[in-house]
Amino acid sequence: MSSSRSIVVSVVAMMVAIIAGTVGFMFSEQLSFFDALWLTVVTILTVGYGDTVPQTFYGKLFALIIIPVGISIVTYATGAVVSMMMEGEFSKTVRRRKMKKKIEMMANHIIVCGFGRVGEQVVRELVKNGTPVVVIERKTDWLEEMDDPPPYVEGDATEDDVLIAAGIERAAGLIAALPSDADNVFIALTAKGINRDIQVVARAERPESEEKLRRAGADKVINPSFLSGRRMAMTILKPVTVDYVDTIFHDRTGQYAIEEVKIEPHSSFVHTSVGDQAVKTRFRVTIIAIQRQDAIIGNPSPDERFCAGDIVIVFGEKRALEAFEQAVNKK
Repeated sequence: MSSSRSIVVSVVAMMVAIIAGTVGFMFSEQLSFFDALWLTVVTILTVGYGDTVPQTFYGKLFALIIIPVGISIVTYATGAVVSMMMEGEFSKTVRRRKMKKKIEMMANHIIVCGFGRVGEQVVRELVKNGTPVVVIERKTDWLEEMDDPPPYVEGDATEDDVLIAAGIERAAGLIAALPSDADNVFIALTAKGINRDIQVVARAERPESEEKLRRAGADKVINPSFLSGRRMAMTILKPVTVDYVDTIFHDRTGQYAIEEVKIEPHSSFVHTSVGDQAVKTRFRVTIIAIQRQDAIIGNPSPDERFCAGDIVIVFGEKRALEAFEQAVNKK
């Protein structure tokens, strides 16, 4: 029987014992309802009789029955409560140990600092995309109550040991999503100090904080208020375009998608042109742009040559995109 069910049984048994005891003492001792109730509770809890005690033979006999029954019920109820508390703590301890081992085995994951309104949405999108995630949150009470919570570390994300516990040395990226710009600056600074190669995306509430975050090591800075305002304006001005682009980026079941494909040094595409590879006809994908270092080459011409390190932004059907990526990564 589960602990919660045992507690319900205990409460019902206690109520039955109190009602039976009250009625029994009312008839055997000729007491009023309140005096009989008082005598029943005192008898069950064995706190000692005061001014009201059983006087008759049947009253004393009834008390002899009520006392062991009451003690048994109280003991059973106490055990059920303690068991439930122990089970809860034990399950939490087991879950935390499993989660710690899982995090220790993770690599190339994304660390999300803060699980508020912004952080929760970030985690949802990453999980939907199949990206491994570790959350750092100061208060994890409601995370523990979730049926299937993401792996998390309880603590302050500005502290080195907390970031290390989240696997920052093996992580591919970190998102500082706390509402405090100062905390996000410190997180970016600390993260880059531990792992120079990690990609850091930071949230900025105030425009004047954006440059500070970049100086602290953030590779990208996002202002949620600015993006929300721009998105609302564009939804009014170009609703069809916005809806379609949103579908491409967020509907994982859709037919089309936009992907980023990196040209590695060993790729056969290096030093060949867009025309040489016949990207449009051979793969049925469209190259939207090529990022080369800090420059973006939009709508590249057929004569544009691929270079090692280029990031090619392509649009097309998902199967076609997979074929293109495989061809690019082929030596």
